[in-house]
Amino acid sequence: MEFVDIEVPQNFNVFFFGDLHIGSLLFHDSGFDAALALAGGEYHGVKTNRIIGMGDYIEAIDHSDKRFDTHTIDLKKIRPELQAEHFRDLIKPHRRQIDVLLYGNHEDTLMRYYDYVGGICRDLSVAYGTYTSIISYRNKRGELLFKVYAAHGRGSIKSAADDPIRVEANLNLSLKRKLKNKAGDCAVAAMGHSHLLLVSKPKKTLYMTSEDGAIKQNYMEGEQAARYIHPDHRYYLNTGTFRRTSMRGVSDYAEKAMYDPVVLGFPVLLVREGKIVDVVKEYV
Repeated sequence: MEFVDIEVPQNFNVFFFGDLHIGSLLFHDSGFDAALALAGGEYHGVKTNRIIGMGDYIEAIDHSDKRFDTHTIDLKKIRPELQAEHFRDLIKPHRRQIDVLLYGNHEDTLMRYYDYVGGICRDLSVAYGTYTSIISYRNKRGELLFKVYAAHGRGSIKSAADDPIRVEANLNLSLKRKLKNKAGDCAVAAMGHSHLLLVSKPKKTLYMTSEDGAIKQNYMEGEQAARYIHPDHRYYLNTGTFRRTSMRGVSDYAEKAMYDPVVLGFPVLLVREGKIVDVVKEYV
């Protein structure tokens, strides 16, 4: 785990990019180009955009891995070092926007040989977040605005329901259960890995009070910079992917594993006047 402090203005956005899998032919390269273009310009009326990298930037599957397949690997980037160099070159123009880069389970499989994400971080002079980081966003006076718990993640997010409304609710609940006990002082808890684009927003709970002889309604909501934030008052994110699950003419390991199709995209955190006000899903 790593801790990172970032100084920010009152209005900014945070882009979560992960699970690209560069080196696979199923990597949606033009989609990631579009995502970087969004991060590089004005977004929702604000010019300051920050980036958190969620890991699995490269496929990192070598000849010893049972998933290695010359039909689905990009033969121009068959070696992990070429995949890592390509990712580094893509994000280099945005290096001053990057708050932290995590590594994922795909990079982790080759950690005994070389730490590719650590090397990219050294090359670009950006914070190396290991597998999990807590990022503290502070204003120019050093005051804490909020914290983000970011982990590449592990395991799957599933639902056995057959109705799409219940499926979405169950997936969000499964995500919340996986993340809620990891960091009680973080207003945002985010993970990648499962290739789902999920956003579970805080729930304002109604309660009644009696004041001056009248009954009044109030809503319980959390303070984003508090020492402890109730689990119902946090944002939970599953940060999506840029890797397709299927491709014509080949059978990728995701297809062979019977993974369901996923939308391609990423979430963006909107911060206004020092407060998180919303999370937007962007599709590519």
